Amino acid sequence: MFENIKVIVADIDGTLARQSHQPSEYTLRMIDEVREKGYLFGLASGRTLDDVIEYYKLWNLKEQFDFIIAWNGCELWDNLTQIKYEYNKIAKQDLKEICQLMSKFDCTVSMYLPQVYLTTEKNARTLLSAGKSQRKLIVAESMEDFYRQDNFGIMFRFDRSLMNDVEKYLSQYSDRNYNSFKTQPDLMEFSHKEANKAYALKQFCLMHDIPLQQCLAFGDTTNDNELLKCCYGVCLLNGTEDTKKCAQAITDLDNEHDGCAHYIKKYLLNSNQ
Repeated sequence: MFENIKVIVADIDGTLARQSHQPSEYTLRMIDEVREKGYLFGLASGRTLDDVIEYYKLWNLKEQFDFIIAWNGCELWDNLTQIKYEYNKIAKQDLKEICQLMSKFDCTVSMYLPQVYLTTEKNARTLLSAGKSQRKLIVAESMEDFYRQDNFGIMFRFDRSLMNDVEKYLSQYSDRNYNSFKTQPDLMEFSHKEANKAYALKQFCLMHDIPLQQCLAFGDTTNDNELLKCCYGVCLLNGTEDTKKCAQAITDLDNEHDGCAHYIKKYLLNSNQ
């Protein structure tokens, strides 16, 4: 099985990265090593492409990733051809409906726009998100600001004790033009129904004539589910139960102990170092 793998793709938070939001030196050495051995290595993140395009420099890797799936599959950077692709925006009328649905809960609403981080509240979390994405934080004058134009996604942050209630409530609306999924214990995101990390991986593989059976994917939570189902998917030990059910394997170690890197070393590089 693993001798046929050509492509490795991994989520960042909870997968490659530790709680500090940074991968360890061990994991970063693993990334350089697999690329030196000829594997293609890509990121698959819920963050926007602007957020992650320079991570290889931040992480002191030897070169740019071969591809980056960003914004939960709405953006694809193909470094092999130096082309950026965009897929599946949510229509503004659907964004309005989402905002109306989520008005039932006490949430901080946020959205990435070009050079702007639009939010309902200026606080430590939203300032951090705006800063990390190198966007200007703007507090919305009204909820209408979130559905004036089509967009790739919208985010709702609330007390984590509400997550089960939010998920149960949204399960009633699974027949809409959009999907909802938790990306953190207190964060629910929405994207177009056809938008997911698997969609972008399929497009990349199609363009380069790579069978999905030759891809190995790593993730840890709900927005990774389709990615793990479309190829040989591995969930981190710390992953959510729904994501573990989508995976063909689970790592022996969690993200705080380099579970992804150790799995690749063991099964791809034939090493237990």
